[in-house]
Amino acid sequence: MTEKNRAPRVGFCGLGAMGAGMARNILAAGFELGIATSSPEKANRFRSEGASVAETPAGLAMQSDVIVTCVPDAGALDTLIDGKNGFCQVDLAGKLFVDCSTIAPHDAGRAAERIRSAGGTFIDAPVSGGTKGAAEGTLTIMCGGETADVEAAMPILDAMGKVVTHFGPIGAGQAVKAANQLMVAVNMMGAFEAIALTRANGVDPEAMRQALLSGAARSGVLEMHAKRYLDDALAGGFRIELLRKDLGIVASEGGRSGLSQPASALAQQLINAACNAGFEGQDSAVLGKFYDLANGEARS
Repeated sequence: MTEKNRAPRVGFCGLGAMGAGMARNILAAGFELGIATSSPEKANRFRSEGASVAETPAGLAMQSDVIVTCVPDAGALDTLIDGKNGFCQVDLAGKLFVDCSTIAPHDAGRAAERIRSAGGTFIDAPVSGGTKGAAEGTLTIMCGGETADVEAAMPILDAMGKVVTHFGPIGAGQAVKAANQLMVAVNMMGAFEAIALTRANGVDPEAMRQALLSGAARSGVLEMHAKRYLDDALAGGFRIELLRKDLGIVASEGGRSGLSQPASALAQQLINAACNAGFEGQDSAVLGKFYDLANGEARS
């Protein structure tokens, strides 16, 4: 893939709330980084930090050995791959694509086929850990693809994450990410119902949260999501409409396999309702405010 003794040149597309931190950690690890973005502000910022800027995804692919993508959904990834000036407009021989988006396993398979048809290779590598993990390089990364391709990507994955696991063929990483999002959503339901219960009984919910963090109910949701809700720190972060999209993936994949999914189905209904109630654009922990609304205790 690269000349002997030369570190791979890395390209990055998708400099959103997660991607920007991930790209900066690749740059900080000493890799030559190029980006492609439609935002002049982001282009100027990354250029000032030492990255090069390509005018198009195709141009980025031409100058890179490894291309990392982190976009909101499968449609956005399709545009990068097959759109005007997309990756597949150029010869991708020897190029490795690392997709950190959260999409359905079958969408990862379709993307991999398109990249292979142009000569490249592809792994799915969705991430978990939020914007804090993206900024600090401590993400959990779930990989699917050929072993040799995952191993080739490992130095770059290590720059972005703390725990990197290869689960199997293309789509396996996305299957584990769907499981992660399912458990986060269901745990959020429990955490916010617990907060409402303790508040209704005159107990400080933050005191409850602190106490339960050392017991059997401890979880990442109780540690982080519940705190963001209680602190009213709901700007930015992982937007609730993206969690809605992810639970759609859970429902679709469960349906394909004929699974019973009562908990995830209820979580999907609540997340949909919260989005429809006007909470789109805020951190997914805004689900707590939807519970307030449902309980007649809407908080500003």
